[in-house]
Amino acid sequence: MTKNHALVFGASGVAGWGVVEQLLENYPVKDTFLTTTAIVNRPLTFEESRWPGPSPDKPELDLVSGIDLTEGSPEDFAAVLKSKVKGIAEITHVYYYAYKPDEPEKEVSTNVRMLERVIFALKKLSPNLKFIVFPSGSKAYGAVLVPGGYFKAPYDETMVLPEEENKKIFYWEFQKLLARESKDESWTWCDIRPDAVIGFVPNGSQYNLTAHWANYLSAYALLEGKGSQVPFPGTPAVYKSKYNEASSTMIGRISIWASLNPQKSSEQTFNIADQAKGESMQERWPALCSYFGLEGVPPSESRGALLPGAYVKAHRHELQKKGIKGTEVFKAEFLDHYGFIFDFDRQFSLQKARGAGFADEVDPNQSWFTAFDRFKAAGMLS
Repeated sequence: MTKNHALVFGASGVAGWGVVEQLLENYPVKDTFLTTTAIVNRPLTFEESRWPGPSPDKPELDLVSGIDLTEGSPEDFAAVLKSKVKGIAEITHVYYYAYKPDEPEKEVSTNVRMLERVIFALKKLSPNLKFIVFPSGSKAYGAVLVPGGYFKAPYDETMVLPEEENKKIFYWEFQKLLARESKDESWTWCDIRPDAVIGFVPNGSQYNLTAHWANYLSAYALLEGKGSQVPFPGTPAVYKSKYNEASSTMIGRISIWASLNPQKSSEQTFNIADQAKGESMQERWPALCSYFGLEGVPPSESRGALLPGAYVKAHRHELQKKGIKGTEVFKAEFLDHYGFIFDFDRQFSLQKARGAGFADEVDPNQSWFTAFDRFKAAGMLS
């Protein structure tokens, strides 16, 4: 058995959760990792996490709560990590999936300082470190930042925004920081880049579209009845625009693959999605609605209907009476406008990852259904 020890920051977020899950599922092969340490801020028990249960055939899991990456000096943070993480000196692979939203003018500096604390601690405490993975996203291609997008799809990793746009997002600062800190060191890094992330979270997370729509469609089926028609909450242009989503499972897999293949991935960025083919909500929405016994239909010409978050909020008392607790979604107000923002094709090219040797694909519909199943098993949906 190898002695690889994985450390996952942001482990209860939608992407970080998938990294831990795939480590515990022995991806890519059994005995690749001996131990996985999952770092979270808010309290979380193993039972609440819904990760695969312990087994002699799986890596040992150590779940560490109460680690706030925004608190204290780098020296203070290193002391906290040393006191709470067993085997900190044996850490070999780090998956940095932590993120803190902030006011636009502060978000870059806030997140850079968090990563600086982590790197300072690892360089001081983890002499066996080999690799750090972090995720970026479609903002790197101008999505959200630039109305209508900046580049013509499909997006590939050679596309770089002008400096005035780059400085609004922290991905580039992460790359520069990691390149600087890893120089002349025995470890290296890479950037994994998904667009919409699909997956389960145990205790709420930022911008989780899966949980947002799960809350809405579950409530709609309960209150309006099975078989009801549900118009897509958006515009016809968004309904037909092409994109490709990435499940937390797929993000976990390519993160682990990249960390184990530094000769191919060192200081690289890789787009990732469940499949290379771009699809639209015209294909996806009916499938998602069918899971809840509903009929998904195109957007309504009338804007009178409540948007998903507003609908759930308006019927909160009725849902509580029926024992539905739902899943907490932070920044849900942004997700209510998802169907009105992305009125342009934004599918990713996966040629770089495929050329480097990562070829895994999964059915995107099944990724959504698996996440819905997990929310139901956790008692969050009807």
